[in-house]
Amino acid sequence: MNVKKQPVILALSAVLLVAGCSQPEAAPTDTQQQEESATPVEVDQVKKGTVSSESGITAKLAPSEEVQISPKISGKIIDLPVKLGDSVSAGQVLFKLDQQDLANTVAQQEAAYKVALAGLKQSGSSTDQGLVQARNSLKQAEQALADARLNQQRMKLLFEQGAISSQQMEQANTALTNAQTAFENAKQVWETSQQKTNLQVSEASLNQAAVALQNAKEQLANAVVTAPINGYVSSVNGAVGQIAGPQSPVVVIVKTNPLLVKANLSEADITKVSVGTAVKVSIPVLSKDVEAKVTAVSPVMNQQLKAYPIEITIPNPDGELKADMVVNVTFAGQAAVQNEQLVIPRKAVFDRDGKRYVYRIEGEAAKMVEVTTGEETSDLIVIQSGLAEGDQIVVRGQTLLQDGKKVSIINKSK
Repeated sequence: MNVKKQPVILALSAVLLVAGCSQPEAAPTDTQQQEESATPVEVDQVKKGTVSSESGITAKLAPSEEVQISPKISGKIIDLPVKLGDSVSAGQVLFKLDQQDLANTVAQQEAAYKVALAGLKQSGSSTDQGLVQARNSLKQAEQALADARLNQQRMKLLFEQGAISSQQMEQANTALTNAQTAFENAKQVWETSQQKTNLQVSEASLNQAAVALQNAKEQLANAVVTAPINGYVSSVNGAVGQIAGPQSPVVVIVKTNPLLVKANLSEADITKVSVGTAVKVSIPVLSKDVEAKVTAVSPVMNQQLKAYPIEITIPNPDGELKADMVVNVTFAGQAAVQNEQLVIPRKAVFDRDGKRYVYRIEGEAAKMVEVTTGEETSDLIVIQSGLAEGDQIVVRGQTLLQDGKKVSIINKSK
């Protein structure tokens, strides 16, 4: 009997041993799972403060006028009295080109004008004589035609009475025909003479010569180039002996009183600015602030910059300000809010479905809360409803959050 029970005991022991070795590990607790799924975020605190709607941009000073001056004609520079930085007045000589060939051209055109004038006088005299001759010839032909017509009528009457032969009748008809032809020719000559063709050609030649002479004189005058505006020489690109032409400027003049700030505003900012808007221009290199006004606003967006150009005029009577100096321009918007309001960092707010939200820390989770906002700058925004002073809100890491998700704060709000 004892022999039969021993295999059964051994088999039971083996089963228990295998079951003990294959027992699964304990499952992690709920706390461990939540800790592993927490999203790291940075937070800040809702505080009371003030927000100003002033906005600013960085730009550069530019001349109010810049003129690149090149000659209207090509020629060799023989005089260049100005140099870089010189102050020049409108009408002052900047440079001169060689005038010898141009002066010769003027002399030639003057001679051509005199020849044309003499030709006109001769044509006028010849035309008058021709008119007299043509008028006399027409009168003679008209009288001859009248005589031939009267003779033909008389001969016809005699021929019908049988007093003359048919040959005599034919001679009378032929004489009338010839007189008619002579009259038509004389009339045509008279009409042609009245048109004064030669005189008109001579007058046209004289006008052409006068225009050519005027052009030659203007070309001679263009050899002396003067300043079109008051200003300063900002560049000299030529030298005595160099060939200059219309393609490239020899001297550049700029007007630096006043100077301009040329800036570009976004679609949102341009609606707050108009001609006359007061601005503050800060020049960091001089540690100086200047009060100025907007003097020009483009109604059309620059399609390359996707912004609206504006200009601000700054007086510069003593020349202290220089073109291309970097400036900071502040546009005065609404006055800063006098009473303190709830403010948070602008980056904490996000838009969704036409509404604005923030994530507020509640316990260990982030709750998505709808808020109503007010004035804002690039850094701060006023909260009108939805939050309370002292609330902690997420300022970084929102894109990884969902409403109610557990968070891990990696900074401490002050």
